[in-house]
Amino acid sequence: MEIVDKLDNKKEYLNKVSERHEKIEGEYRQSVHTWIMNSKGEFLIQKRTPNKKNFPNMWSQTGGGVDSGETTLQAAIRECHEELGINIEKDEIEFMLSFKRKYDFVDVWLVKHDYDISTLVLQEDEVSDVMWASIDEIRELMGTGKLAKSIEIYFDMFISLLDYPF
Repeated sequence: MEIVDKLDNKKEYLNKVSERHEKIEGEYRQSVHTWIMNSKGEFLIQKRTPNKKNFPNMWSQTGGGVDSGETTLQAAIRECHEELGINIEKDEIEFMLSFKRKYDFVDVWLVKHDYDISTLVLQEDEVSDVMWASIDEIRELMGTGKLAKSIEIYFDMFISLLDYPF
């Protein structure tokens, strides 16, 4: 069971914890989305396993819930290690944006690194495949319903914030 800190609608801690999937109106947890971009401007995306409750067999960024007592930075680094076997240093990751959903606040992080995907160690119960994808390829996955819907609400804003010649 994953225990998370609960926040109010101002993103302030309520001094309360709950099981990650417990949903109470007016209470929020924290989640992270971490995008890994290579020097070609491609993003490392991962295919979720068929057993995932949300968005099974769909492509997504790396991410997950923030554990109780953990910062979103720590969670972003942890999730990359758990899901992909990648060790990220604090100076390699950059905060990009934050947004609110019905039951959580999502912090979006960016890592710029040229990983060899053949050396990644995928978390078997979470990730079935990985690939490098361009912005256009990600938009194509979005248009064909093969990309997790949670990305659609902020993807264009995220891309607009990147310091990269697209």
